[in-house]
Amino acid sequence: MKYFAILLSTAIAFSVTFLASAAEPSLRLQRASGLWKVTPSTSPFSWEVCVDHEKDRLIDDDLWSDFEQECKIESKSGNVDSYNFKSRCSEAIMAGSFKGDLAKSYVLTADTSFELNGKIERQHTVISGSFQGACPADMEPGVKKMRGGMKINSPYSNR
Repeated sequence: MKYFAILLSTAIAFSVTFLASAAEPSLRLQRASGLWKVTPSTSPFSWEVCVDHEKDRLIDDDLWSDFEQECKIESKSGNVDSYNFKSRCSEAIMAGSFKGDLAKSYVLTADTSFELNGKIERQHTVISGSFQGACPADMEPGVKKMRGGMKINSPYSNR
């Protein structure tokens, strides 16, 4: 496997890591450690997540569970505060864009196409995130707290 890393600087250091292998290249966006409020514009549900920068997988954790295992990045481009990618997943195609700063705030957009009952369906998703500061004492890294207060266990245990 070949590993590529791009270190970007802002007021708070953050990084974007590209993992590449011949079979499954993937795009990894990692937020700064701390509490993030995540709000999907296409859903009434928002949540807070306590992020550990080293274990964070923005796309895997908040957009497509198991993205890194199921999807292959076919193209990617970007600069300091904007990234675009196109990926082919097991039964879908996703075109996505990221704008913002993984230390303060961001917007992640994805357009996914898939076949359902013989017809091509499309789903448009927009997720915004904003840094809220340090995690509360009652939230371990990786834990999501839904709008109503329910907590969801961390996906970090497998990383």
